[in-house]
Amino acid sequence: MAAPADVTNEGRIIVSGHQMELGEALRAHATEQASRLSDKYFDGAEDITVTFSPGGKGAGFGCNIRVHAARGLFFDGHGEHADNAYTAFSTALERVAKQLRRQKRAMREDKPVNATKEGLL
Repeated sequence: MAAPADVTNEGRIIVSGHQMELGEALRAHATEQASRLSDKYFDGAEDITVTFSPGGKGAGFGCNIRVHAARGLFFDGHGEHADNAYTAFSTALERVAKQLRRQKRAMREDKPVNATKEGLL
């Protein structure tokens, strides 16, 4: 049975702070960027968890992103910055996007396996 037309295929996006309070602007920015990432790869991720925390040794900001794209596909990214939580988030998001891009390319790759390479190993 087909799903109703008004049901979206969006996954869950959780933005939280670990040992720190998050402002609404940072929460909205992280949710929007994670939603864009989800729409771009794998037709929407199932779950995205963004966690902000104080950086190493209490200085600056850290950000961890975990994306559950499909069955058995998990991608993690971490970013830190001394002064700006947005920059820490951006760094972590770039790392996750790179992993998603590479995985999607590998799954889409339709070239035959190089037999000579297999024979050498």
